[in-house]
Formats: sequence, structure tokens, C-alpha cells
Amino acid sequence: MKERTGMPYGMICKTLQLPLASFNRWRGRIRGNVALINRPGPKKVQLFDPSVLDSEIQLLDHGVKRSAGTTALYRRYCLSVSRQELGWMVERVRQDLEADRRKQMRRIEWLTPGVVWAMDFTEYDLGMASKIYLHNTQDLGSRYKFLPMAGGYPVGEEVAGYLSEKFDRYGAPLVLKRDNEGNMNHSAINDVLAESFVLPLNNPEYYAPYNGAIEESQREVKSCLSKKLMQGLLDPGDHVTAYAEAAVNDLNHRIRPCLNGKTSCQAFFESGNRLSFTKRKRREIYDWVMERVERILSAMSQPGQAVRESAWRIAVESWLRSKGYIKVHINQKCHPVLPSF
Repeated sequence: MKERTGMPYGMICKTLQLPLASFNRWRGRIRGNVALINRPGPKKVQLFDPSVLDSEIQLLDHGVKRSAGTTALYRRYCLSVSRQELGWMVERVRQDLEADRRKQMRRIEWLTPGVVWAMDFTEYDLGMASKIYLHNTQDLGSRYKFLPMAGGYPVGEEVAGYLSEKFDRYGAPLVLKRDNEGNMNHSAINDVLAESFVLPLNNPEYYAPYNGAIEESQREVKSCLSKKLMQGLLDPGDHVTAYAEAAVNDLNHRIRPCLNGKTSCQAFFESGNRLSFTKRKRREIYDWVMERVERILSAMSQPGQAVRESAWRIAVESWLRSKGYIKVHINQKCHPVLPSF
């Protein structure tokens, strides 16, 4: 540039907003045949075996976004790699492991209305330090949402009364999926389930994807409720139940590709779609499930409560699959235009 313009280096650097001192320093490095730019921080003087470090990274406790033990690992290799480089290496391994985990995840397709319901509750923030709780119950085969409970934290007796009313009105499902929260496992709820011969199916602890269908339902309800509250004229604090019921009603009348173009309301109420089970049949199913549970436990060396609960889930799922009420799919890459729900 100096040869083309005849301008001195100082003027060229000023035009390019480049410090003249930096330019002179780089010129000196070029003449000395050394690297123009060095990485910041202390020089790494200790050699290391990359394969050993990679193995240690693999053994870290990797989560979806964090890897426990990274700080301790950096302390051991701080003379060999920078914190940033190690962070990049850990992130690559974590992403690979997460991709493998997602490939192995199963997705359950609920095929028949009336067989399995799911319930859960969630918080909804109304702003100004105010919040409510939404108790959402859904028929998984049709995605039909029953009118929710909205307001304060629901206690076990309230949930039991809510379920009893829904069982009397719509007929009890064969299976009820629920979370491990205390109010979901209250003795009053268990009594309602036992009275109607409904099989409880609790989620594994600390594994939210097992109840993914109702989690997606919660997101739908909260999103639709948010729009209702933004458009509404009434005070949301005094009429939140009405807003929540209106949101659920809209969702029940939304056309869903996964229901072959039908709405959840159509799929749930159309004659012949929804199954019902007599108490005699429910007892037969319970006996079949219990026999399968005992067979699973007999093959285990150290059966405990967690193992028994897992065996119960396996047995219930096995029966549902054998009757064609559900299909289990291994996650595959989907085309972006395909609906997921």
C-alpha cells in the first residue's frame, strides 16, 4: 500500500485505524521470522497425551449443557492446554454424546383414545410477583384436554375429587400417567384409582422425557393462555380459570395432522373411537401385569423399590404394545415440514 500510495506508514495506519506500535511490532516479528500473533496467557510448557485427555473427558459427568468435573480436569492439565481449549474439547464430546443419546431415545405413539390419560401441574407467572398453578389432564390417544384446575397449589384431596368427577363424566381410563410429586401420589388419589381399577403409571424420578406428551401439552396450554390474557379485558387474577378453560377449548378444536386432520374433540368423542373396560377386564389386565412384574423381579439379583417401579412400567408398556394401543419408535431425523405433535 505504501508503494502504491506513497503515504508514510504512520498515515496509512491512522487511515486503517491500526495502532502504529502494533504495526511496527508485527514488522519486527516478520523480519525475525517469528509468529505474528501469540495466544494470550502463560505458555503451555508441559506435553500431554491427547488420547489420555480424551479418555478422561469421556469419563466426565456430562449433562445437556454442562459437564461436571471440568474444573478439576483443567487443574491437572493447566500447564498443557488453556481453559478455552479444554472447554472446546469438552463441548465437542458433550455434543457427540447428546446426539447419540437422542438417537437412542424412544418416542411413544398413543393410538387409541380412552386407554391412557396423563396428568401434571405447572406454574404460570401472572407478573407482579403473582403466580397460579395449572393442573392439566389429557387423554393421550386423542390429545383431548379436560378443563383444568387453575388457582392455588392443588392438594391431594382436590385432585382426587377432580379425577373422580372426570371418571364419572367421561369414563375412567385404563392407565393414568402421573408425576412423582406428593400431591399426585396422595392416598385420596390412590383410593380413586383403586375404586375405578385404574392402573397408575408413575414417571421415573429425574427423567422428564418419560412424560413428554403431557409436558408438551403444558407448553401448549401456557402459550395459548398467554395469548388469551394479552387479548382479554378482564382482570386475569380474578378470572384466570375462565381464561384457562377458554385456552383448553381452543386447543381441543385445533386441527391436528397427527390425528389425520381431526380435532382432539372429534377424536375423543366420535363413537367407536374411545375404548372402555369393565372391572372384570381391568382385573384380568392387572393380574397379567403383576405376573409379568414378578417374572422380571425374579430375574433381578437385588430387587428394590426403584427396580419394582421400573418392572411395573415395563410390564404395563408391554401389555399396551401387545394390544396395539401404542407404538414405540426410535428417534430418527425428521424432515422439518413433518409435524411432531
